[in-house]
Amino acid sequence: MNIYVAYTGGTIGMVDSEQGLVPDPDFAQAVEIMLQDDYPNDNMTVYCYEHLIDSSNARPEDWQIIAQDIQSNWHKYDAFMVLHGTDTMSYSAAALFYCFQAPTKPIVVTGSQIPLFKTRSDARNNMLGAIEALKNGPNGVFLFFAGRLIEGNRAHKAHTTELAAFASPNAPLRGWLGIDWQWSQDVNASDKQKTDISIPNMTSGAVTILPVFPGVSADHWKGLLNSTNLKGAVLLSYGAGNAPDKDQALLGLLKTATDNDVVIVNVSQCGSGRVVAGAYAAGSALVKAGVISGKDMTYEAAFVKLHFLSGLGLSAKEIKLAFDKTLALDT
Repeated sequence: MNIYVAYTGGTIGMVDSEQGLVPDPDFAQAVEIMLQDDYPNDNMTVYCYEHLIDSSNARPEDWQIIAQDIQSNWHKYDAFMVLHGTDTMSYSAAALFYCFQAPTKPIVVTGSQIPLFKTRSDARNNMLGAIEALKNGPNGVFLFFAGRLIEGNRAHKAHTTELAAFASPNAPLRGWLGIDWQWSQDVNASDKQKTDISIPNMTSGAVTILPVFPGVSADHWKGLLNSTNLKGAVLLSYGAGNAPDKDQALLGLLKTATDNDVVIVNVSQCGSGRVVAGAYAAGSALVKAGVISGKDMTYEAAFVKLHFLSGLGLSAKEIKLAFDKTLALDT
């Protein structure tokens, strides 16, 4: 198998310096040698990005760079691994999921909590597990971490210090790697013959996040909703999709934004569960203000999907319809 490994940056390839952890310029070469030794019958190519991304600095434009890199190598390789920092790994995995719909090849994003060259690092296990997923698992876009293979649009960073840093709160894992793989579905279930690749211009500032908290007021959100380039917002609501329904200024701000074609998607700030639009009066007020349900999406996936759909040039009506119908693999 010909496997392309894109080293984009992140903790996995860092070493100590006087300023703290910094990227190691020799990391990509060392990983290529390591992987080739572990898989002598496969061809491993590790490409180091010229400008490595600290994932906490990642922007929507970086999602495009990674997707375009994979697209440019699509016909040269059988499978793709992306080495990425953990802070925004779930966003990048979701972006690749939407850019590569029903892919005929596997793409797996991974990284580590501890740098490869540190004692007790989880990097080697995550990389080798990702390779095993590429070689033995299903086609699609996934995030692999600590033995868990998660659909690319379902991953959420759930822990800062545990090695099992990522969860799939509202969808079953696609696979578990212990001594052997266990799959939740037939790995050969898809009969798709052609990958649908769409890489729109996803730009910073097109989407924002609106946090709901006790005492939130219109003043808190005005600046977030006043950008001239704003196309969408993710509303982080309470419970099953609730927010204050007695503050008319707050609701009026949301209504003005939706009337001006800003698509606002309601996602619960709870760790798991789904938004049930209108189950409570506090949620019904949001529906009247034009806010749509994000169902059981993670906020990362909703944030990325808004960038993706608006980047395609879809109208607000078309974006709302896409969320209402929900892409098959979003469920």
